[in-house]
Amino acid sequence: MHHPRSVILVIDDEPKNIQVVGSLLLREGYEIITARGGEEGLAKAREVRPDLILLDVMMPGISGVEVACRLQDDPDWPAVPIIFLSAATDKTFIIEALSAGGVDYVTKPFHGPELLRRIELHLGLRRTSRRLEEEIAEKNRLVEVLAHDLKNPLGSVRFSARLLEEQQAGPKVDRLAGMILEASDRAIEIVESLLEIRWVENAKATLKSEPLDLAELLAEVSKGFSTRADEKGIDLRSAPVAGAVVVVADRGCLLRVLENLLSNALKFSPPGTTVTLAARRDADVGMVSIEDEGPGIPDSEIPRLFQRYARLSSRPTGGESSTGLGLSIVKELTEAMGGSVGYYTSPGGGAGFRLRLPLEA
Repeated sequence: MHHPRSVILVIDDEPKNIQVVGSLLLREGYEIITARGGEEGLAKAREVRPDLILLDVMMPGISGVEVACRLQDDPDWPAVPIIFLSAATDKTFIIEALSAGGVDYVTKPFHGPELLRRIELHLGLRRTSRRLEEEIAEKNRLVEVLAHDLKNPLGSVRFSARLLEEQQAGPKVDRLAGMILEASDRAIEIVESLLEIRWVENAKATLKSEPLDLAELLAEVSKGFSTRADEKGIDLRSAPVAGAVVVVADRGCLLRVLENLLSNALKFSPPGTTVTLAARRDADVGMVSIEDEGPGIPDSEIPRLFQRYARLSSRPTGGESSTGLGLSIVKELTEAMGGSVGYYTSPGGGAGFRLRLPLEA
């Protein structure tokens, strides 16, 4: 007996076929659920949540391909392997069935041992996949808990080192305090980057697209960074927007993208320079540009610009920290929303970033 706890749903409109397949699987110790046709098969699949489905292609009413398509389109449907079992040998049927989400296609009359091996193979792959998903989820939970729990003690270490540095107890103590401050700052950066990555992964998995006015979002982001710009003596300007530019995107993700781009521009801009934000329609996309008058990006480093933890030669002008994650997050979130982002040299010689997102239909 093999895998006695595995539940297999057999969907076929022919009772004889169900009997043959069911007898074979029962002898191997599988639990069998049967359905006579597509409608009944859909209902039982959603009710039982089997470990694997054996599905006939050609059935009256709802075909096997339609059944597979409906299951795959259901956001709550788990990744259950579907093996098509059919007398149809036409390549067109096979391609259509596999394109609908099938993992395999077995033709009737089938060879019993071959069908069993294929079932065991796909059940094994699913068990492995689920185990890996559980391990990844557990690792992510552990990372998140550790990151949250480490922030407070690291902050305490940093605060204590700062107090020690202010005591002016001598060159040696000052040097040690400076080393502790530097190490704790770096450790806090690492913790914050781990939390940021978790936020991005969660955001990508729960995207909610809606119509958003780019001018309103730019005004909101600009207002939030006005104090930082004033502190560095940077002129933060928003170019006039000609008409409404409404894109389809996730509000939280788009705000994070704009905040990261503007934060980057301010971080690498010298005092006395200008950062400009603009939005406009460009063919079938809404476009945002953020330009600064900083040092820009050397041509040799542009290929690494959107990579995670990329360390480039340009340094923040006010001693700000940089995890090397900001631009990679911009790229990941923008592409998840169906858009694109690119770099260019701004008219002032600094860095320019151009964001494109689909317009509201």
